[in-house]
Amino acid sequence: MEKLSIALLVLTIGLGCMKSELPAQGEYKTITYSTEDGGRIEAALFSASPDKVVIYAHGAVFDKESWFFLAEQFQSVGIASLCLDFRGYGNSTGPKLDQKYYDILGAIAYLKETGYSEIHVIGGSMGGAAVLEALSQLGEPTIAKAILLAPAGGPPIQSASISKLIIVSKNEGLYSRVKTIYDESAEPKTLKEYDGSAHAQHMFKEEYAEELTQFIIDFIIEE
Repeated sequence: MEKLSIALLVLTIGLGCMKSELPAQGEYKTITYSTEDGGRIEAALFSASPDKVVIYAHGAVFDKESWFFLAEQFQSVGIASLCLDFRGYGNSTGPKLDQKYYDILGAIAYLKETGYSEIHVIGGSMGGAAVLEALSQLGEPTIAKAILLAPAGGPPIQSASISKLIIVSKNEGLYSRVKTIYDESAEPKTLKEYDGSAHAQHMFKEEYAEELTQFIIDFIIEE
């Protein structure tokens, strides 16, 4: 009986130590990384899986904190997140404010160096355009999946190794441009349309926000 009690105590302590090593939901650390053109970008890293991570690229009227709600949900299912502030936002800097794609490329390089092997990216409006431009610069299939909410511009994704999800409101001003980007992108790809005119990250304020959020999570976690 005494040996059994000792064994249970050791197991309990061990499990307690393992649990303490896991990040609490919503816990993140602020990191900085350099870009190829000399920029210095600040981002929030929500730790979880040592392998899978999602990069978040915000729109013009948003910042990295606007993605925290989604990063926390991914963290709860074991997927890490990197929410960045583009150059010109928060403490992030860069020589040319219109070349934000360098900030995406820098995030990818940082995460690869950190050891992440499966990298996904989500971008809204301006952030979506930066993602598209960054992906056009990559010479290898570094990104596994790309989710774009009404990208404000940018070239279509020609890589067939990237799974693509493009989300847009049917009556929003950029619908035609977004649809063209979708049509000219290579398979595999999915177009998700919603009623109304909400643009990009503003869609998370609509009545379908919960369904939209879950759709994004499911798209990332599905094999």
